[in-house]
Amino acid sequence: MSLLTPEQIAAAQKANLESLFGLTTKAFEGVEKLIELNLQVVKSTLAESQENAQRLLSVKDAQELIALQASLS
Repeated sequence: MSLLTPEQIAAAQKANLESLFGLTTKAFEGVEKLIELNLQVVKSTLAESQENAQRLLSVKDAQELIALQASLS
């Protein structure tokens, strides 16, 4: 069995740290993308809710209300 030199140990540790930092970066990129997608969903949901609320406020009679309810289902 041969012993590793300090240079070999340092090189191995450096390689391990570089791998760790690479994986951490990829993980954060994935989380960032997930957050971005969630924000897009929230924005579109809020826009849709606002549109539906405006349509509801513009209803003039019961027939329009029934038609609106049917269109939202």
